[in-house]
Amino acid sequence: MKTQALFRSLVILIICGLLFSCQKKTTNPSIVRSGKYKQSVVEAYKKVGLFCAINYIPGLTVAVSIDNQLVWADGFGYSSVELKTKASPTHRFRIGQVSELITTLTASKLYEEGKLKFDQPVSQLLPELAQKPTNYTIYQLGVHASGIRTEKTAAGKGNTTNYETLIPSFISDSLLYEPGIYTLHTELGFDLIGYIIEKTNKDSFTRIAKKTLIDALKLSNTIQDNPYSIIENKSNTYDYDYMAQPMVAGSIDLRSKEASAGYLSSVIDMVKMGNTLLYPGFLKQETIDRITKPYVLKNGKTSSFGFGIIVNQDNEGKTFLGQKGSVSGGSSALLIFPEDKIVIAMSANIGGGSWELPVFEVASIFQNQLHPEKKAKTPEDSTPKDPENK
Repeated sequence: MKTQALFRSLVILIICGLLFSCQKKTTNPSIVRSGKYKQSVVEAYKKVGLFCAINYIPGLTVAVSIDNQLVWADGFGYSSVELKTKASPTHRFRIGQVSELITTLTASKLYEEGKLKFDQPVSQLLPELAQKPTNYTIYQLGVHASGIRTEKTAAGKGNTTNYETLIPSFISDSLLYEPGIYTLHTELGFDLIGYIIEKTNKDSFTRIAKKTLIDALKLSNTIQDNPYSIIENKSNTYDYDYMAQPMVAGSIDLRSKEASAGYLSSVIDMVKMGNTLLYPGFLKQETIDRITKPYVLKNGKTSSFGFGIIVNQDNEGKTFLGQKGSVSGGSSALLIFPEDKIVIAMSANIGGGSWELPVFEVASIFQNQLHPEKKAKTPEDSTPKDPENK
């Protein structure tokens, strides 16, 4: 047993050494392994590789930026197990509810341009929308404080393929609570934002998002998921069977869900989106401050939601921004620590797992190198619970 353990350790050391000795010869220009952060990259590589092995992840990609510079971008396993195509940081994965950030950034830019009103009641913007008054605002939709119910079926598995059939399916339902007194995550709120953007700007949401955000930030690997389109660099999709083994995911149709869960993206593009919340340019600083500020409920308590993003603190009291997504055939996570200017994106081509992608563990590794004076914290120290009202 000791011999086997020693052999495994030697193999890991050899592999990690090759990561850097061969980086100039790599045939994949999207792979980035910064020499400055070699210590962190090696440790994070082992951590993520072990996570993939333990959880039978077919393919996973990760990207890390510090001070708006990409310091690590890598792939693990295969984007296509069938074809043995290695996962690459530029491959397009299903990002699930991280799509909400695409809607947030698009809506925020339209808000700055005077094309969308965050604080006007939706019932005034679209009086024909519902049979009963809807006195919540776009901003309350974005912070999940509108009172709209949660979805009854998983994203992509309903019978609606456009907003014209999706919105009437819930818009006249009774609210679960008075707007502003509670928060509850619901994809339907972001579906409604996408519909409002379409109606107020007289174009499809996906074309508006492309023109306003995707083209502006040069997000070359971000596109709506369409089951009938041939999409270059799209990863294959997998789910778990009843024995917790990977199998090919069933067909889903995410059309009409683009604003909440329907985009494909690469981890490199996700990092770019994350950095727009750290550095003014695409958005003004005052807009960034507004959408990343946690929503204050009517009773004065602070929620854990900003506009389309989670705002919380780890166990050390350090503020982070984040978003995670899971749909059939894909899982993703985006984590931002504003104080350290760290952005981490991770995507896997499998959904339905009971695990959480190890973005906090990777963040902790890089933070330990940035702050060597601090005692290294365990993953349990830094990983918060799911967002709840405080």
